[in-house]
Parts: sequence; structure tokens; C-alpha cells
Amino acid sequence: MLEPIQQEVNQSFSNPEYPVIGIVGCPRSGTTFMTQLLAATGAVSYPSNLLSRFAYAPYLGALIQQLLMNPEYDLGNEFSDLRSRSEFSSNVGKTSGALGINEFFHFWRRFFPIHDPGHLTEAELGQVRIDNIRQELASIQSVYRKPFISKIMMLQYNLAYFAEKMPELKIIHVKRDPLYLMQSMSEARVKYYGSDNIWWSVKPKEYSFLKDASPATQVAGQVLFTERAIQNQIKDLPEDRWFEVSYETVCKQPREFIVNLADRFLMPEFVRDLSQIEATYKSGNTIRLSEHELKHLKKEYQLLEASQE
Repeated sequence: MLEPIQQEVNQSFSNPEYPVIGIVGCPRSGTTFMTQLLAATGAVSYPSNLLSRFAYAPYLGALIQQLLMNPEYDLGNEFSDLRSRSEFSSNVGKTSGALGINEFFHFWRRFFPIHDPGHLTEAELGQVRIDNIRQELASIQSVYRKPFISKIMMLQYNLAYFAEKMPELKIIHVKRDPLYLMQSMSEARVKYYGSDNIWWSVKPKEYSFLKDASPATQVAGQVLFTERAIQNQIKDLPEDRWFEVSYETVCKQPREFIVNLADRFLMPEFVRDLSQIEATYKSGNTIRLSEHELKHLKKEYQLLEASQE
């Protein structure tokens, strides 16, 4: 019902005024944590669980969030019971609380010819409504007057194309030890579907080759091919357009990472207030599968890696 209002709002915008920071990486690589970390600096706006409820009218959603949640507009603390603090935790990408980080898939999917994140053909890229994406991102930024940060898994297999069409886009690639990635993705399959036999989440270009393989081969290929696709897409972009970092490094040295990111992206606002950033964060890298299962995943990964050389 609100979408026509957003379409009218869009006529007032063309390009985002501030950078749009896109977080990419394999599922379970730490992309949610990365978004939470950078949001805690106060330097960026981000898609909250509340804003995601207005995925078809994000400008209105941003205004409503400000009215309800911004203490500056809350005379006498009339809405203080509504406000929540976004914690550094998530459950397979989902966070709790109205102001918790949201993947914003309902927003991004509106502009794409496919439903699940995956590689787009040239014909499919031509169907992506990039002008509308930029208009609506600009409308969100107009409310918060800040850069906007979001996971962009819908874009991550065609980053070179979207980077060209969206000059405001800056990309952070979050990497993680492949063994822990494969373990976590295998667990996510069981958590979502009760079985590891069903494909879960993003689909690299090689999906047609992987879809009939064993679960271990599928997970190994999903990790290997996703990482390679992202790296190949961003490596030729100007250095101030992308930053690659490991989840493990960010957990050990989060403040140093933010300082380096601010320097790379030419965005000093990231380091103006690091008071909400801890000195270190506990890594989620713990062994949970059996030794046999882990060895099998590692072997499949090595076989696929060797076959690509």
C-alpha cells in the first residue's frame, strides 16, 4: 500500500549523496558481525529490523524509525520503552531487537529478476532496476544524512558490473577460514531444513555443476567458488573502492581494522568515535563437527581447488 508513495518520493532523487558500503562474502563468514561493528561507530546508517518492515517504502520507514527511536525527537522519553540496543550477536544472520542489523533481502530482491542471491547472466543484469536502487538508497540517506551500509549478496557475483553502474559503492569483502565456513554452512543446512541434502543460501556461477553433487562437495564448492568470484570481481577496481579482511583479524584487532578502513576508503568519520568498539571480540571459530566430517569437507575442498588450477 505504501509503495506508490515511495515511487513518488523517488522522483526527488537520482544518486546517493554519500557512499554506499556493501558487505560481501560467503554466508557465515562474519558479514553480520562486520555490519554490526561498523554501525557501532555511529558513522553510518544501516538497515534495521524495523526498517526492513518497510522494504517497499524505505523512505517512510526511515522517517518512522527516526520518530520512534531517535532520542532527539522523544520529548519526555515518551517512547523510551521502544528503544533497544543492537548487540554483537546473531543467529544464522538474524539479529534481535528493533534496531538490530537486518540483511535487507526484501529490499534488494525487489529490483532483481531472481529471488536467491546468485550469478546473473548478461540478460538478467539488463533487468536489474539499478536506477531505482540508487534512488531509494538516496532517499534513505536523506533521512539519516550518513553513508549507508548493507549486505549486498544479491550483487556479489557481479560486483564489477555494479561497481561501474554505482560509483558510490564501496565494497568490504569478509573472508574466513574455509574449514570453519564449511562447518557453519553445513550446520545451517540442518538448522534450516533438518537435513544437509538441501542447498542453502547463495548460488555461485558453478551452481549447475554443484547442484547434483554430494552435500560435502556442494558446501566446499559454494565456499571456494564464491570466494574466487568476489576476488576476481574486485581486484581490478580502484583501491579506494574495496577492502578485503579476514573475520579472524577483525576479531583480534577491530579498532586497527576500522582505522585502516577509514584510511583506505577516505572516510575519517569512521574513527571519530570508537568508544563503542571493544579491544577484541571472541571468534566463533570452534570445532563442532566430528573429526571425520571435517576431514571429508577439507578433502572435498582440496580436490575442487586442485581441479581449478
